[in-house]
Amino acid sequence: MAILPKNFFSEADQGRIRFKKTSKWWFLENRLEFDDGSKLEADVVILATGYDGKNKLKEIMPQPFRNFIEGISGVMPLYRSTTNPIIPNMAFVGYVETVSNLQAAELRCKWLAGLTADAFKLPSNNEMLDQIAKEVEVMRKTTRFYKRHCSSTFSIDYNDKLCEDMGWRSWWKHNWLSEAFSPYTSQDYKEKSLTK
Repeated sequence: MAILPKNFFSEADQGRIRFKKTSKWWFLENRLEFDDGSKLEADVVILATGYDGKNKLKEIMPQPFRNFIEGISGVMPLYRSTTNPIIPNMAFVGYVETVSNLQAAELRCKWLAGLTADAFKLPSNNEMLDQIAKEVEVMRKTTRFYKRHCSSTFSIDYNDKLCEDMGWRSWWKHNWLSEAFSPYTSQDYKEKSLTK
């Protein structure tokens, strides 16, 4: 089931959201240029790659970024499963698999919105790469998805870290008994305002 944000179609009708199907494109300052010569100013670019995303990203990403799609481990290095410390100003939402993809993607989108709104700052590139290496090691030891990024084995801790980055509390249940024995659902991560 696809879920679209409020006013998606009216924003698209007014030209604030634009769609372009292309196989080749280039980033220029504040805009994109396509192989047909057309240009598009953009604040945010969303690449809908579908399945086999890593290979499609390698095909369409301009150099030198194409070389950074896959890390030494074979996994795309993504901090908080969203940003690649080596590729500036680019985020990947929906690339990393979890047990509950929709809940995780929604929380990642909230985290990304907070990051772009300067509600919090990222750590240094070295700190992010160190954290990614630790997560990849956990995945290597605990999941069959080792060659594909998957945060299922540490999803509650991962969600807690996203919440802490945003200035939210990481315990969402009303008491410690529920916290210890009740599964987390998307209803537990109710809308909160981001704090600076």
